[in-house]
Amino acid sequence: MKLNLQNKCIKIHTNISNFDMVLWPKITEKCDQHGYMSGVDRQSDRVKSTGEVFTPTEVVIDILQKMIYDDPYVFAPGKTVLDPACGDGQFLVPVKWLKMLHYGMNEQDALDDIYGVDIMRDNVELCLKRLGGGHVLMGDTLNPDKRLKEQTDYEHKEMKRIFGRKDSLERFWE
Repeated sequence: MKLNLQNKCIKIHTNISNFDMVLWPKITEKCDQHGYMSGVDRQSDRVKSTGEVFTPTEVVIDILQKMIYDDPYVFAPGKTVLDPACGDGQFLVPVKWLKMLHYGMNEQDALDDIYGVDIMRDNVELCLKRLGGGHVLMGDTLNPDKRLKEQTDYEHKEMKRIFGRKDSLERFWE
Protein backbone atom coordinates (compact mmCIF):
# COMPACT_ATOMS: atom_id res chain seq x y z
CA MET A 1 0.00 0.00 0.00
CA LYS A 2 2.81 2.41 0.90
CA LEU A 3 4.56 1.78 -2.44
CA ASN A 4 1.30 2.31 -4.36
CA LEU A 5 0.72 5.66 -2.62
CA GLN A 6 4.33 6.65 -3.30
CA ASN A 7 3.87 5.80 -7.01
CA LYS A 8 0.71 7.93 -7.11
CA CYS A 9 2.56 10.86 -5.54
CA ILE A 10 5.38 10.52 -8.08
CA LYS A 11 2.84 10.39 -10.94
CA ILE A 12 1.04 13.50 -9.66
CA HIS A 13 4.36 15.34 -9.26
CA THR A 14 5.34 14.33 -12.81
CA ASN A 15 2.02 15.62 -14.13
CA ILE A 16 2.55 18.93 -12.34
CA SER A 17 6.05 19.18 -13.82
CA ASN A 18 4.59 18.56 -17.28
CA PHE A 19 2.20 21.45 -16.65
CA ASP A 20 5.18 23.73 -16.03
CA MET A 21 7.12 22.71 -19.10
CA VAL A 22 4.41 22.15 -21.67
CA LEU A 23 0.95 23.37 -20.76
CA TRP A 24 1.48 26.65 -18.92
CA PRO A 25 3.25 28.37 -21.83
CA LYS A 26 0.39 27.27 -24.14
CA ILE A 27 -2.25 28.44 -21.66
CA THR A 28 -0.46 31.77 -21.20
CA GLU A 29 -0.31 32.23 -24.97
CA LYS A 30 -4.04 31.48 -25.29
CA CYS A 31 -4.85 33.99 -22.53
CA ASP A 32 -2.75 36.68 -24.17
CA GLN A 33 -4.38 36.22 -27.61
CA HIS A 34 -7.11 38.63 -26.54
CA GLY A 35 -5.85 41.97 -25.29
CA TYR A 36 -6.10 41.99 -21.53
CA MET A 37 -8.91 44.38 -20.60
CA SER A 38 -8.90 45.63 -24.19
CA GLY A 39 -11.67 47.97 -25.19
CA VAL A 40 -12.87 48.56 -21.63
CA ASP A 41 -12.66 52.09 -20.26
CA ARG A 42 -10.61 52.05 -17.06
CA GLN A 43 -11.15 55.52 -15.67
CA SER A 44 -10.03 56.07 -12.10
CA ASP A 45 -13.61 57.04 -11.14
CA ARG A 46 -14.86 53.68 -12.36
CA VAL A 47 -12.14 51.81 -10.49
CA LYS A 48 -13.01 53.71 -7.31
CA SER A 49 -16.76 53.08 -7.64
CA THR A 50 -16.55 49.40 -8.63
CA GLY A 51 -13.45 48.23 -6.78
CA GLU A 52 -12.13 46.58 -9.95
CA VAL A 53 -8.72 45.00 -9.64
CA PHE A 54 -6.98 43.68 -12.74
CA THR A 55 -4.74 40.68 -12.29
CA PRO A 56 -1.82 40.18 -14.70
CA THR A 57 -1.65 36.83 -16.52
CA GLU A 58 1.56 35.80 -14.72
CA VAL A 59 -0.14 36.19 -11.33
CA VAL A 60 -3.20 34.24 -12.49
CA ILE A 61 -1.03 31.38 -13.77
CA ASP A 62 0.91 31.33 -10.49
CA ILE A 63 -2.33 31.10 -8.47
CA LEU A 64 -3.71 28.32 -10.67
CA GLN A 65 -0.43 26.39 -10.41
CA LYS A 66 -0.63 26.56 -6.62
CA MET A 67 -4.24 25.36 -6.70
CA ILE A 68 -3.24 22.37 -8.87
CA TYR A 69 -0.27 21.61 -6.64
CA ASP A 70 -2.67 21.43 -3.65
CA ASP A 71 -5.26 19.37 -5.57
CA PRO A 72 -4.26 17.99 -9.00
CA TYR A 73 -7.93 17.34 -9.81
CA VAL A 74 -9.31 20.74 -8.84
CA PHE A 75 -10.12 21.56 -12.49
CA ALA A 76 -10.93 18.01 -13.65
CA PRO A 77 -13.98 17.33 -15.85
CA GLY A 78 -17.18 17.89 -13.92
CA LYS A 79 -15.48 20.21 -11.40
CA THR A 80 -17.39 23.49 -11.43
CA VAL A 81 -15.45 26.74 -11.33
CA LEU A 82 -17.26 29.92 -10.26
CA ASP A 83 -15.67 33.37 -10.31
CA PRO A 84 -18.07 35.69 -8.45
CA ALA A 85 -16.28 38.82 -9.71
CA CYS A 86 -14.96 37.61 -13.07
CA GLY A 87 -14.16 40.89 -14.80
CA ASP A 88 -13.02 40.08 -18.34
CA GLY A 89 -12.43 36.41 -17.49
CA GLN A 90 -8.76 36.66 -16.58
CA PHE A 91 -9.11 33.60 -14.28
CA LEU A 92 -11.79 31.75 -16.24
CA VAL A 93 -10.00 31.78 -19.61
CA PRO A 94 -6.95 29.82 -18.42
CA VAL A 95 -9.24 27.40 -16.58
CA LYS A 96 -11.06 26.72 -19.86
CA TRP A 97 -7.77 26.05 -21.66
CA LEU A 98 -6.51 23.91 -18.79
CA LYS A 99 -9.64 21.76 -18.99
CA MET A 100 -9.23 21.41 -22.74
CA LEU A 101 -5.46 20.95 -23.04
CA HIS A 102 -4.76 18.88 -19.94
CA TYR A 103 -8.00 16.98 -19.38
CA GLY A 104 -8.88 16.59 -23.06
CA MET A 105 -12.31 18.16 -22.72
CA ASN A 106 -13.96 19.68 -25.76
CA GLU A 107 -14.71 23.39 -25.61
CA GLN A 108 -18.43 23.06 -24.80
CA ASP A 109 -17.85 20.57 -21.98
CA ALA A 110 -15.15 22.83 -20.52
CA LEU A 111 -17.47 25.85 -20.71
CA ASP A 112 -20.27 23.85 -19.06
CA ASP A 113 -18.05 23.65 -15.93
CA ILE A 114 -17.31 27.41 -15.86
CA TYR A 115 -19.44 30.21 -14.40
CA GLY A 116 -18.73 33.89 -13.98
CA VAL A 117 -20.52 36.94 -12.57
CA ASP A 118 -19.65 40.61 -12.82
CA ILE A 119 -21.40 43.90 -11.99
CA MET A 120 -20.32 45.63 -15.21
CA ARG A 121 -21.96 44.87 -18.58
CA ASP A 122 -18.78 45.52 -20.59
CA ASN A 123 -16.86 43.05 -18.42
CA VAL A 124 -19.54 40.39 -18.92
CA GLU A 125 -19.46 40.86 -22.70
CA LEU A 126 -15.66 40.81 -22.84
CA CYS A 127 -15.53 37.69 -20.65
CA LEU A 128 -18.01 35.90 -22.92
CA LYS A 129 -15.96 36.95 -25.95
CA ARG A 130 -12.68 35.75 -24.42
CA LEU A 131 -14.22 32.44 -23.33
CA GLY A 132 -16.02 31.92 -26.62
CA GLY A 133 -19.34 31.50 -24.83
CA GLY A 134 -20.29 30.02 -21.51
CA HIS A 135 -22.22 30.95 -18.41
CA VAL A 136 -21.45 34.55 -17.49
CA LEU A 137 -24.07 36.73 -15.84
CA MET A 138 -24.31 40.38 -14.97
CA GLY A 139 -25.09 40.60 -11.28
CA ASP A 140 -23.88 41.44 -7.81
CA THR A 141 -22.97 38.27 -5.91
CA LEU A 142 -22.94 40.17 -2.61
CA ASN A 143 -26.42 41.59 -3.27
CA PRO A 144 -28.07 39.11 -5.65
CA ASP A 145 -31.58 40.55 -5.19
CA LYS A 146 -30.41 43.99 -6.29
CA ARG A 147 -31.45 44.81 -9.86
CA LEU A 148 -28.56 46.37 -11.79
CA LYS A 149 -29.17 49.01 -14.45
CA GLU A 150 -28.21 46.94 -17.54
CA GLN A 151 -29.06 43.52 -16.10
CA THR A 152 -31.47 41.37 -18.14
CA ASP A 153 -34.54 39.76 -16.60
CA TYR A 154 -32.90 36.35 -17.09
CA GLU A 155 -29.70 37.43 -15.32
CA HIS A 156 -31.63 38.92 -12.41
CA LYS A 157 -33.70 35.74 -12.02
CA GLU A 158 -30.59 33.52 -12.19
CA MET A 159 -28.72 35.66 -9.65
CA LYS A 160 -31.58 35.32 -7.18
CA ARG A 161 -31.83 31.57 -7.86
CA ILE A 162 -28.11 30.88 -7.46
CA PHE A 163 -27.12 33.38 -4.75
CA GLY A 164 -30.40 34.62 -3.24
CA ARG A 165 -30.77 32.38 -0.20
CA LYS A 166 -28.33 30.98 2.32
CA ASP A 167 -28.71 27.48 0.89
CA SER A 168 -28.79 28.60 -2.77
CA LEU A 169 -25.18 27.69 -3.55
CA GLU A 170 -25.54 24.27 -1.92
CA ARG A 171 -28.60 23.61 -4.13
CA PHE A 172 -26.77 25.02 -7.19
CA TRP A 173 -23.87 22.54 -6.81
CA GLU A 174 -26.27 19.56 -6.55
